Amino acid sequence: MNDEQNLLFHDLVAELLDLQKNKVIYAYQNAPKPKETFAYIRYASIKDEVQSSFERTNQPGVNNIIGHKLLTCEIQVFADNNRNACTMLYKLIDKLNKQSVINRLFKANIAIVDYNSVQDVSALLNNTHFTTRASVDIIIRFTPTYLDDVGYIANVKITGNTGKELPIEIITEEI
Repeated sequence: MNDEQNLLFHDLVAELLDLQKNKVIYAYQNAPKPKETFAYIRYASIKDEVQSSFERTNQPGVNNIIGHKLLTCEIQVFADNNRNACTMLYKLIDKLNKQSVINRLFKANIAIVDYNSVQDVSALLNNTHFTTRASVDIIIRFTPTYLDDVGYIANVKITGNTGKELPIEIITEEI
């Protein structure tokens, strides 16, 4: 996803999990993890769903390339003793199906295609402290767009002879 799509998705996850934005972090970031309930987002894999499509623009020699990508995104919640991580992710999945959320994602060329089961990955830490954790994989479709300046030939001049009385002259100029 591009930076704008990434930011929108991050902020939406924070909102739907009822967490402050700084409580939703990215996996592998170089920062200390929050001490209270928090979530992390990890983009596991991206693949082309189908081949990119091309469309003309109103600029000569410039095409718009539209990608069709599938992204597997893992969201994991680490909950303190007052919250249940599995419940938080169940509610997140339910809220992702709300029409208002679907519309917000659609405006950013993002669609939630599918999601896997919520997995309880709770653990006992340091043999002293139990933490509730849960994880879910969400399949996201997004459509990045790029401009490609392929150039074009403005003028053609052909020279030569057809063997008949019709002379041909070809001149090419690249712009």
